[in-house]
Amino acid sequence: MLDYTEKKKTKKILYSKPMLLVLFIMFVLLTKSFWALAKKYDDATKKTDEVRTELSHAQDRRAELEKRVDFLKTDRGRESEIRDKFMVGKEGEGVILIVDPRNSSATIPELSTPKKSYWSGFFDFFR
Repeated sequence: MLDYTEKKKTKKILYSKPMLLVLFIMFVLLTKSFWALAKKYDDATKKTDEVRTELSHAQDRRAELEKRVDFLKTDRGRESEIRDKFMVGKEGEGVILIVDPRNSSATIPELSTPKKSYWSGFFDFFR
């Protein structure tokens, strides 16, 4: 019989309003902590993806630079780089300039018409 009364007291204490309030507050705090932890996990996952992408780009850039360095180690590569940077050539070499006639804004002086003054244009109107 004592066992039954102890159970009844325990139930009464556990199901009392103050105890339910304490349990509810604990539940809210745990939920808030879980939510913060889930957000941190999501942020960490995004950051990891960004870092992996940056690493991939850095590795690609490194491969390009290594190719460039290997090219510059050769005589042809050095000569090409010097020609591009300093616009120089070997002795006896010349420069050929090719102009596209469609894009040329230069006019031939003999074919261009002389510029008329304002007054001569005014008088040409009445002719």
